[in-house]
Amino acid sequence: MEQAVVIVAGQSLAAAETLSLADAAPEELAYHLGAVKRSLRTVLQLLAPVERGGR
Repeated sequence: MEQAVVIVAGQSLAAAETLSLADAAPEELAYHLGAVKRSLRTVLQLLAPVERGGR
């Protein structure tokens, strides 16, 4: 499951990276910024238990 979440998060980040900031409408920017935030949060939540358990 963790691998699937990382794959989906990576796809969301890849989609956000292809967005042209100069040509994007405010709605597109807001959507992609939210996608990046969700992806990063998901990856960090997956890593957090690993870091706590390793100490």
